[in-house]
Amino acid sequence: MERLRIPLEFNKTKKEEVELYNRLQKHSNPAAYIKDVLLGLVPIPGQLVLLPNKENIEIKSTDDEDLMDF
Repeated sequence: MERLRIPLEFNKTKKEEVELYNRLQKHSNPAAYIKDVLLGLVPIPGQLVLLPNKENIEIKSTDDEDLMDF
């Protein structure tokens, strides 16, 4: 099966991009994690989640666990 790929590039001189790169490297499969976030299967870390008939809660992400290993 042929796969479609989109390479990501991070600028070593931009602190924010280096930090993002390091956070993504903590996952066993960074590309699958990014795809799951874009598909809405896992929340974006720090995102405010609106739940029906509930108060808004903020998801705290520690980046200590790999969300792909469920």
